[in-house]
This record gives sequence, C-alpha cells and structure tokens, in this order.
Amino acid sequence: MRFEPTYLVTARYAADAAQRRGPHRSAHLDRVATLLADGTALVAGAYADLSASVLIVRAADADAARAVCEADPYWRHGVWTAIEVAEYLAATPQSLGR
Repeated sequence: MRFEPTYLVTARYAADAAQRRGPHRSAHLDRVATLLADGTALVAGAYADLSASVLIVRAADADAARAVCEADPYWRHGVWTAIEVAEYLAATPQSLGR
C-alpha cells in the first residue's frame, strides 16, 4: 500500500468567528468547493462548536498544505487565527489500490 502525500489541517477560529465569518463565508465556501472538486481537499468541514475547521489536503509537503489554507478568505480576513498541519495517512481508493 502506498500513501500519497496527505495532510490533516486544523484551522482554529477566532473567538468572534461567528460574527467575523459572515462577509467572507460565501468566498470561503466557493474555495472549499473548488478544492474538493479538483481533488486538492479530500474532506473539509468544521467542529460543531465552531472552534476549528478541519481539512484533509493533498499536497507535496506540509508547507504546500499550509499555503492552501493561507490562501483561504478565512485566513486572509482573520476568521482563522492558527493553522496546524500534520502528515496524514489517508486511506483512499487510490492508496488501497481500488
């Protein structure tokens, strides 16, 4: 089994994210839809308590995975305040040879 370079990204929300995200939500969701459609993101979502977003991202390395998230409107407008990147072994049809 061969895993492709995949990263678990946790993007922490600002304390006032519920109010701050409104003007940027549409652009953020458009970006997420693009990342999912082109295969850059395998999964994207958020904790129910709005403390963080979580993405599983295909990227060449951790810096490239971070750059994907730093290009997001939520990062650029302070909705996210911290980004954590961890190498992730994603089981996908490709990695399982199916």
